[in-house]
Amino acid sequence: MSTISFNALAQLKLPAVISDNMVLQREMNVPIWGWAKPKAKVTVIFMGQTKSSAANAKGCWKIKLDPIAATDKPQKMLIESGKDVVTLKNILVGEVWVCSGQSNMEYPINMLKDAKKHVAGANDPKIRFLAINKFNFKPYERDNCVGSWLECLPKSAKERTAVGYYFARELRKKLNVPIGLIEVHFGGTAIESWTSAKVLKKWPELRENLAALAKYNTEKKYNSLKKRDKVKWFNELKKFDKGFAGNWMDVDTSIKGWKKIQLPAAWNSTKELKDFKGTVWFRKEIKIPANWKNKKLMVDLGVIDEYDIAWLNGNNIGMMQIPFLAWLPRHYEVEGSDYKVGKNTIVVCDYNQNAGGGLLSSKNDIRIFPVDEPGKAISLAGKWYYKKGYSGTELPKAPIPFSMGHNTLSALYNSMITPVTPFGIRGVLWYQGESNQLAPDSYKEMMEDMIKSWREEWNQGDFPFYYVQIAPYNYNNGVNSALLREAQLLAMDITNTGMAVTMDIGDPDDIHPKNKKDVGYRLALLALAKSYDFANIVFSGPVYKKMEVDDNEIILSFDYDDDLKTRDGKKPSHFEIAGKNKKFYPAFAEIKGEKIIVSVDKVKKPIAVRYGWSDIAEPNLCNGAGLPASSFRTY
Repeated sequence: MSTISFNALAQLKLPAVISDNMVLQREMNVPIWGWAKPKAKVTVIFMGQTKSSAANAKGCWKIKLDPIAATDKPQKMLIESGKDVVTLKNILVGEVWVCSGQSNMEYPINMLKDAKKHVAGANDPKIRFLAINKFNFKPYERDNCVGSWLECLPKSAKERTAVGYYFARELRKKLNVPIGLIEVHFGGTAIESWTSAKVLKKWPELRENLAALAKYNTEKKYNSLKKRDKVKWFNELKKFDKGFAGNWMDVDTSIKGWKKIQLPAAWNSTKELKDFKGTVWFRKEIKIPANWKNKKLMVDLGVIDEYDIAWLNGNNIGMMQIPFLAWLPRHYEVEGSDYKVGKNTIVVCDYNQNAGGGLLSSKNDIRIFPVDEPGKAISLAGKWYYKKGYSGTELPKAPIPFSMGHNTLSALYNSMITPVTPFGIRGVLWYQGESNQLAPDSYKEMMEDMIKSWREEWNQGDFPFYYVQIAPYNYNNGVNSALLREAQLLAMDITNTGMAVTMDIGDPDDIHPKNKKDVGYRLALLALAKSYDFANIVFSGPVYKKMEVDDNEIILSFDYDDDLKTRDGKKPSHFEIAGKNKKFYPAFAEIKGEKIIVSVDKVKKPIAVRYGWSDIAEPNLCNGAGLPASSFRTY
């Protein structure tokens, strides 16, 4: 923990990204920033440098250190403002990369094949991960987040990004400097969530939703409107649900007519609720020990299917109204002023639109305990009372502050990207696209816009942006992922970018292929060759360049074509040819030197070729370095 020589009322504060165990970017004017008393002087002391500045009228300050050489010897940083002092420990200086995207970037080391071996090998404290809490969606740009830097040790690294880890391992071998990875990723997310609202405004189809979100575009507006929206929404719910109309969440509500149920359980387990769609209210009395008085409590309710609102003694303690996140366990904090010693009442309103709601976790997962003393938990499993509320599927939707999710426009840009800027970085690793494969036409332009906006936000020039092309997977829609891969291929013309192809290491039956080691390795090849100027490193597989027609044959040329071959020793696969009617036929392909000759008897006058052009294609063309060719089409 950081050493802080002041109490909680002190005004010198730092963002989560600047903390113990961090890695600072070498050879850069690294920004150090935070908050202090308005107009107060702030001084940063680090590795022989002493830099001072004054906070502005809002208390914000920023200082830039002179460029620093890499060091793997732990350093201390002292930050002072008046009587407030912060000492940060165990700081290294090396290379810092942002790891972003969706679940294939998030995919942790402990889910790889032979996970025990991978986890045991993750033992290099010169690699550091900044792990950020990702469930904090906001419609405004945030200046901080919750997170901490972790050393790469088996216990702490097992849930960290496997792609990022294997990228870092390769860099450590070649550069021999510390590597910092800032993890800002979230499974199942579209690129729109990672892009700022001001950039998304150019897209007409998004403007209506952006206008609704814009009402909450500052923290002050958000907090003010959140209170108003909740009252208005609850009043609307009263028109539909007799539980809200009758204030069933109140302590003095009569349980006459309520029935008993053993929880946790799916409500389909009861005859009355089988196939029921709507709201079911659950109620339980508990006794809180005297020695818990004034302590902050945690109420764990486990997974609730689908949406819920929870109360303790009539006080709303939490809710889950976010689409697609209903699988998350509910953890609701209760302040010491919101309960009493002795008898208390927990009420949960569960709304399920598809039948089969209920509290679905194990008995050990529903409990209440002091936040700092989970070992003293009291079980909430056992007898509860329940009563039907609303029957149907048309309840008013929760307002934006309560229903924002991981795919709300700009949500992750606001809550995960802006809090870590302008921390000094070398570049970005990006693995995303699966969630946009149904809309590939706009992807390249949107990706270009996103990259540009990130670079503007960091204000560190056109830093490298290396990304992973999505792997083969059966999306059951034919060629949409091939079209998305094409958009990613075309995105290589964006300044200072590079793409790692995964046509050979996907799994048509698993959207999360297990081989993340090679993905990290291929990203590292890009970085070593393009960012660190290592010579004689082949960093790309064959990339289609041009075609020539010779009678009934098409001759294809490629970049990165040294020693063209196939990874399985067979003839090149997954080539197709078409004539003027654009009807494609599987074709015969042959390697001749640095060219591919493609033909098919059914097409006498070919005009177009495509390669690997389907969701599930796993073609075999590669170069001498064993790096695969991307799918492509020539028309």
